[in-house]
Amino acid sequence: MSRPWVLPFLIAALAGAAIWALSPLLTGRAEPWDAGLYYSGALLAAGLLSGVTVPKPLWAHYLGGLVGQALYLLLFLPPSPLMAVGLVFLLVWSLLLLVGACAGARIRTR
Repeated sequence: MSRPWVLPFLIAALAGAAIWALSPLLTGRAEPWDAGLYYSGALLAAGLLSGVTVPKPLWAHYLGGLVGQALYLLLFLPPSPLMAVGLVFLLVWSLLLLVGACAGARIRTR
């Protein structure tokens, strides 16, 4: 039985976690959304990379990016009373990863 969603999910999850892991090194900020345009650009680039690599299904890119970021946030950052707000923030901002994945999929299928 084939599961075409696994690979794009994993690629996007790794890319989403990498955004958080690289933020302190590249921006000096533990939370990438505090680093100006870094977070937006990184989400678009992560989506583009995963979309070019494996174009479909697009929902797997969004969900993978969301899960990767959420796991990093929950496992590697200290607990905060604003954690729930941060997770909701991820739901909205991860749409940029989906936009990048759509663009990457279009590039790949041309």
